[in-house]
Amino acid sequence: MDEKCGICGLVVEKNAQVLLYKMLVQMQHRGQLSAGITTYHENERVILRTHKDLGLVNHVFRAEHKGKFTAIMENHASKIGIGHVRYATSGCDDKGYAQPFERTHGKKSKWFSFCFNGNIANYAELESELKESNYHLVHETDTEIIQHLLAKALKDSENIPEAFNNISKKLDGSYNIAFLTAEGTLVAARDPLGLRPLVYSIRGNEVAFASEGVALTSIGFTEYTDLPPGHMLIHEKGKTRIEKFAESQRKAHCFFEYVYFAHPASVIESKLVYTARNNLGKELARIETQKIDSNCIVVPVPDSSTPSGDGYAQTLNIPLREGLIRNRYVGRTFIESASREDKVKEKFIVIKEIIEGKKIFIVEDSIVRGTTLKNLVEYIRRIGKPKEIHVRVSCPPIRFPCFYGIDMSSKKELIAAQEEDYDKMIKLIEKELGVDSLIYQSYDGLIKAIGLNEKDLCTACLKGIYPTPAGTKLKDFDGKGRACAR
Repeated sequence: MDEKCGICGLVVEKNAQVLLYKMLVQMQHRGQLSAGITTYHENERVILRTHKDLGLVNHVFRAEHKGKFTAIMENHASKIGIGHVRYATSGCDDKGYAQPFERTHGKKSKWFSFCFNGNIANYAELESELKESNYHLVHETDTEIIQHLLAKALKDSENIPEAFNNISKKLDGSYNIAFLTAEGTLVAARDPLGLRPLVYSIRGNEVAFASEGVALTSIGFTEYTDLPPGHMLIHEKGKTRIEKFAESQRKAHCFFEYVYFAHPASVIESKLVYTARNNLGKELARIETQKIDSNCIVVPVPDSSTPSGDGYAQTLNIPLREGLIRNRYVGRTFIESASREDKVKEKFIVIKEIIEGKKIFIVEDSIVRGTTLKNLVEYIRRIGKPKEIHVRVSCPPIRFPCFYGIDMSSKKELIAAQEEDYDKMIKLIEKELGVDSLIYQSYDGLIKAIGLNEKDLCTACLKGIYPTPAGTKLKDFDGKGRACAR
C-alpha cells in the first residue's frame, strides 16, 4: 500500500524547531499517523537530533503539556532542521516507520537524516538488488531503500548533487526528499517528473521549503515558488543555491493534489487549489441532467468538497446548505487505517431540519473504494430523511491504481474498476451506494478546471497511462506484495 506525506525544512536565525512544529501543524492534512523533526547542533556531541513518534503533530510534540512541549523545543533548539508528517495505510502503524530516518556515521559528511514524500514504484527490484549485495532490510519501506542508496551514493560521489543524480538513475516513482547532514548542509530535492508539490522561499540569509505553501506562509515566508522538477535546493556553508541534479524529460504533476489532498489555500504550479476546486464544481454543473426546482439543495461533503460544491451550486443557482457538519477533531477517513463505517458516524453530524424532504445533491471530491460514501449515504437517509439523493463527483472515475504515493495500489479495491462499460459501471455504483443518480466529472472538465496543460499532469489513475516504466509494469497489480510503504 502506498502513502502520501509532507516534508519541510529551513534555515533561520533562531528557533528552527518551533517553526518546524508550526509547519507540520499546517500540513497535518497530509499525514496523521506520525510526525517528526531532525535538528542540527554544530557544537554538540550529538550533532543531529531526531524526535518522532506516532500520532498527530500536537501529540508527538506534547503541545497539550506546556512543560513537556518546552522541554522538547529546548532540546532541539537550532537554526537548521527538517520535518515530516506521514499518513496511514493498512498496517505499519509502527514507530519504526516514522520519519525522518537517521543514519549515523563517524564522518560528518556521511552522517545524515532525511525524509520523503512519494512512493518508489520499482521498490521490488531495488529491494532484490540490495539483498543480493548482502544488505539487510529492517523495514518493508522505500524510505529504507532510499537511505541505503543515499549512503552508497555519498560514498561514491564527489558531491551531493552528483550523489542525488546517481540515485535518480535508479529510482522510478515520486520522491521529494528533505536531507540534512552533520555538516549542516540542508537539501530539498524534487523528482524529475515533479509528481508531488514542493515549494521554497528565500528571505535574505533564511530559506524554507515545504510540500505546500501554507506551511511557509504560516511562519512568515509569504513569497514562495515551485522547485522545478529534477532540481534541488542546497544550503551549505551559509549560502543557498538551486541546482539541477537530473534531466526532466516531462512533467507529471499529480492532478489529485488539486482535487483532494492539498490545502485549498496552497498554490501549486502557480494555480490556487481553491480556484481549481471551485472550477471543478462549475464544470460538474455544466453536465447536470436532473431537473432543478425549488426543492433542490446542494450539500457538499466537508471540507475538501466545499469549494466544488460552491461552484456547482452557484452555476445551477441552487441553494448550498450545510446539511453535513464535520467534527473537526476527527481525522480524514481516506487516509486512516481505522474502520470507515465507524469514522463516518464520528466524523459527521446530519442536520435533519435542512435535509428532510429535499432533493439533495451531494457533492463529493472523489470516490475511490466507495466504502465511506456508501456509509455516509445510508447515514443521511436514516437520519436526514431526504426525498432523493443524487451524488455528484468532482473527479472522474478512478479506474486504475496509483504507484506514486496515493493509497490505492490495486485495481481490485477501486469501485469504478469493476466494470469496463461506463454506463454499466455507473448503474453498478448507483446501486452499491444506494443513490438515485450518480454523475462523475468529465475528463475534459477536470483538465479545464485545473488550468494546466494536460501533458504536464499525471492522470494515470484515470486513464491507465503511466509516466514511468515501473508504473506501466504494475498497471494490473492485484494487491499482493509488501504490506506497506515507507
